[in-house]
Amino acid sequence: MTRVGVTARLIAGAVIAVGAGAVVAGGIVFDWMPQEATPVSQKVAPIAADSVLTCAGPLLAIGRDATQASSISVAATQSIVATGDGTKKSTLKAPDVDGDGGPLRLITSASGRNTPQAAAAASTTVDADDLGGFVASPCGPALMDSWLVAGSTTTGAADLITLANPGKVAATVDLTLYGKDGQSQPAGGNDVIVAAGTERVIPLAGLGVGDDAPVVRVTATGAPVRAMLQASNSVALDVTGVDQTTALGAAAKRQVITGVHVTSEQQDNPLTVVRLLSPDDDTTAQVTVVGEHGSTGPGQEVTLTGGTPAELQLPLAVGSYAIVVSADTPVVAGVWQATGISGGDDFTWAEPAETLDAGGDGALVSVPKGPAPRLDMLADSGKAAKVTATAVGGGEALSATATSGQVASLTLVAGTSYRITTDRPVHASVAFVGDKQLATYPMSPPAAASAPVTVYR
Repeated sequence: MTRVGVTARLIAGAVIAVGAGAVVAGGIVFDWMPQEATPVSQKVAPIAADSVLTCAGPLLAIGRDATQASSISVAATQSIVATGDGTKKSTLKAPDVDGDGGPLRLITSASGRNTPQAAAAASTTVDADDLGGFVASPCGPALMDSWLVAGSTTTGAADLITLANPGKVAATVDLTLYGKDGQSQPAGGNDVIVAAGTERVIPLAGLGVGDDAPVVRVTATGAPVRAMLQASNSVALDVTGVDQTTALGAAAKRQVITGVHVTSEQQDNPLTVVRLLSPDDDTTAQVTVVGEHGSTGPGQEVTLTGGTPAELQLPLAVGSYAIVVSADTPVVAGVWQATGISGGDDFTWAEPAETLDAGGDGALVSVPKGPAPRLDMLADSGKAAKVTATAVGGGEALSATATSGQVASLTLVAGTSYRITTDRPVHASVAFVGDKQLATYPMSPPAAASAPVTVYR
């Protein structure tokens, strides 16, 4: 090829390249060709949801009508203490109860993106031929999945499961029984429909008779429910206590139970019993007892068969305690404690207390009427925590130092709501201890705000 030909080709190629570059540049400038650009995003906090709390409702009695052995009626109404700005109260319908027997629903409206804070609790005393004792329980949120670690279906027990639906759509609930024969799905606990704004009442004995250490899992679909267990017992013709037990939210590898009180010396029959369940796997649980003066000794090991509850009797001296349960797999736990087992005595079930985190505005707790209320605490780490209780509406603040190796307490005033703050994580429960009167319930952390979401535009 001649030099002229080569030169001509080079010139032609250059012209084509320049032209192509112009086309590309023009395409970008005049939006003829697609461009890749990073989308603009912004984090936005969702609108906060209302706080909805549901109380346990009145104490119930079964079989008072001799012509209808399964009929359920109101035995005693409750006194309620609540706090929360603009809280609205209403009563849920209870079609399974004769008369007006529904629990109270409390709705505290959210303001913009601020999560509302509210608390409430209820108490009552009953003294009847078939039911007797003091009861105190918190009002709490409904859950999709929860555990009832309490009760019995042996002779003398007349326990009732209550399922309250404070929402606007119906819930379908399945009750799974874990008993001496392992896990089962009783016909009486299958597909229980709980209509919106109502409560259903189911006798625990309807799920299985002869179990002295049952655990019930409550699984809801469609809408969450507030599950509770009313436990009562009698020996011959003598009533020996009553309790309303809240449901545990989830199984965990570590459960801390505060608010355990031994009020009389150990008798032939145990007055403090730990109930444990590993829902799925075989494991070994370590049970450690911490008292007002420190640990009571080395932890005790309990071998657990997956799906079968087990119990550990604790011969404890008079005093206040916390029970710490740890295992390699998630477990649920509860502690039964009694003033005695004779007529006129009382008992209560203590449930695990969630961690109250340090900092922030703290958590609210309400203290209903009852004997000698107190806040029992155990720190969640090796470092001491300063816990302060300030009455809602003003008043002198109370404070105490809690450690992980010694139970601490604050004396509270009945009929008052408090804001509890701490500089380190703690577990805490409200307890009532009187003459043959006993009740306890765990404190819950404040409702968490929804996490911010990223919006692209």
